[in-house]
Parts: sequence; C-alpha cells; structure tokens
Amino acid sequence: MAARIESIGRGAEVRNAGFGLVGAAAIALLAPPPAQAGDLPASPRYLKACKLDSPGFYQVPGTDTCLRIGGYQWAEGYYNSYTDYPPQNDTSYAIATLGLQMDARSQTEYGTLRSFIDLRFQWRGSDPWSDAPEHTVVQPWNFYIQFNGFTFGYDQSFFDFYDNQDVLGTDPATISDNVQTLLAAYSWSLANGYSATLSLEDASEREAGVAFADPTASDADDSPASLTRLPDIVANFGQSADWGQFQLSAALHEVSATRGNGSTLSVSDWGYALQAGVMFNLPAIASGDTLYIEGAYVDGAVSYLGLVNASGDFAPPDAYLSADGSLSRVSGWNIVGQYLHNWNATWNSAVFGGYARFDINDPVAQAAYGASGGTNYNVGANVTWTPVAPLAFTVQYDFNVYAARDWRPTGLGLPIASQAAHQLLLMVARTF
Repeated sequence: MAARIESIGRGAEVRNAGFGLVGAAAIALLAPPPAQAGDLPASPRYLKACKLDSPGFYQVPGTDTCLRIGGYQWAEGYYNSYTDYPPQNDTSYAIATLGLQMDARSQTEYGTLRSFIDLRFQWRGSDPWSDAPEHTVVQPWNFYIQFNGFTFGYDQSFFDFYDNQDVLGTDPATISDNVQTLLAAYSWSLANGYSATLSLEDASEREAGVAFADPTASDADDSPASLTRLPDIVANFGQSADWGQFQLSAALHEVSATRGNGSTLSVSDWGYALQAGVMFNLPAIASGDTLYIEGAYVDGAVSYLGLVNASGDFAPPDAYLSADGSLSRVSGWNIVGQYLHNWNATWNSAVFGGYARFDINDPVAQAAYGASGGTNYNVGANVTWTPVAPLAFTVQYDFNVYAARDWRPTGLGLPIASQAAHQLLLMVARTF
C-alpha cells in the first residue's frame, strides 16, 4: 500500500501512544558510558526530542540517531465449536503475547536510514484448531532496514493491502492475505500520494507444493518434493490520499517439483497472483470510519488466496503432477470486505467477511480427490471498548465454512462435503 503500517496482529494497527517516558528510559540504558566531568549526564531530562513526523522519538546522546522504544501486550481467550473436526482438538485455549519494538532513524546526506524491530514473546495454550500442548514461541515479526527507498529484511509482503486491518487476534478469523516474509524491495514515492514497489520475496512463505494428480498410482509412494528455486517477484502500485487508498498488486511464483522413480523427474512452471484493493475514508458517517474492499485471482499460487482451512483436510497445492510429467495449476479467486464504525470516542466495531474459491483443473485429480474444487467463506464482527487510550477490550465472533464442490467420498479429500467452525475471541490489549 502507499503507506506501510507496522502491524501488531492480524490487521491490528499500532497506536503510537505512551512511547515517550518508556523510550526515554530505554535510551538512558542504551546510552554511552557515564559522561566525563563538564559533560551533561545522559539522563532522560537531558534527552532531546527529535523533530520527526512521528512523536515519541528521542535523540541518543552523542549520536545523530533518533530512537523510539515501545511495545504491546495481549491477553486472548478463544472458544471454538466444530462440526466433524478431530474430537481431540482443543475447543478453548489462551494466548499471552508481549511485543517489543525499536525504531531507530538517522538522517544522512542520502536520506533517512531506518532500522525497525518488532519481536514477540508468546505463550500459547494450543495452536489454532489443534490439540497441541502448551508451549512458548519467540517470533520475529518485523526485522528490517530501510534506506533511500530500499527495504531489506523480514517484513510484511508488499503484495498485501487489506490484511485483516481491524480483525483482531493472533489466530486467523477471515480470508485475507497477511504474510510476513524475508524480502528485498525498492519503493518509488511519486507525486500526489502515488507510490510503486518492486520486491523479491522468500518463496517458501508462499509454498503450497505439488501433489500427484493420481496418488493411487503405483509410484505414489515416491511423492513429488517441492523444489522452489527462485524468490517470488512482487510488484504494487497505489495511492494514499484524503479520500482513502487503493493498491494494485501482482506476484510471480515458481511452481516446481522433483522426484525419483528409477529416473529423476524435474518439472517447473510459473504461477501468478493479481490483486486489487481499495479503502474509503467515511468521515461523513463518523470520524475514523473506513470501508475496505479487495479481490484477488490466482493461478498456481494458491497461498495468495489466504484460505482459512481449520481442519487441514483437502488443502489445495499450487499444482497437480500428471502421469505424463506435466503440471496442472490450481486456480482460484477471492473477494473480502470490512467496515469499521466508530460509535464514539471509546467504542468502535467492525463487520468483516470473505469468500474464496479454488478450481482443480485436472480431471484425474478431480476423480481422485472427489471434488472439482473447493470454497471457503467466513463472516464475523467485533466490538472494542477503549476506556483509556492505551487499553482496549474486544469481543469478536466469526463463522468459517470450508467445503468441497461436487463432493464424493474417496478417502483423499474432505471426509464430508463441508466443515464449519464458530470462533469466539475475548481480547485485552495494551500499547506502551
């Protein structure tokens, strides 16, 4: 999108509140050794506020670097209700997250040199829709350097636009494209709020793999191994203005596989994804109200659909490998939307939903897996109360359906024609 937003969750925006005192204290800890006689001591009262567009930055004594330290905490409780899902899966679990952020900026003769870090420490009672035991996770969410239009590191894909902007919580609730990945990108800032980006991104984050069109064949035990050789090539073009934002995105994704069945077989093809999204500011309804609409088409790049497949059954690959060694790519499309309304200064709510469809274009694979394709749709809403600016309480509900089209039981696809799940989230969040 035209303006990149640091994310604190699946679409939740960082509110830059309360960074001042915490940032000052952290800078004091990071400052050089105690000053010599005659120098000002490196304590918060002598720190200079940096003249930047964003508040909360302080100058590190003895340097030209402006630094802001902050973070966030979440406490989440989930309850799930399944139909025909594994009975051992946890229907209720909790997640606790501490996120620490550091934003360092230095002015150079070639522009601003920026380093940004967002590191999460998380305790999970279970994985989403799973029976996983309690465990802890240290998760790098953003680690990147920006300089003179370049971005290097681990960041959100430049393909993304809507990315569940106001759908809260750690675990997925609705169809969308929201992927953190290793990338190297260059962005152009153009006139009138327009911008464009070209990015090389780690293809393994988008890998859906290759499957046999007929897994019952005699050599099916020699499963094709995904062999991605090149990064995904991603480009976008968009505008950010008073009326809102729009973005056009495109990606090329290599689909390749290898196997050995007496002789080595290696096949390769290119898939792609196209996406268009728009966000409207709606101040005539209420200050801060927004409406998102986004749609995508994929061919051989299934992960760009952002499917929510809670059971894990019948997950479509990028392509099916035929007996003659050819690849048949899986295609599909989606459309998603969200409306955020601010009732007053302390209450807001969002209504969201999405629909996605994928098509199996190989008749042998259709017969083997008992479906011509699949559909995924979900709807939901949340209500958030913010009694004081850094603290928010949210209740969120969503309903998800994952189904096979032209379903027949074969033991290789969905065990039934469709599966559904209700999910309720209670979340308390604080930024600092």
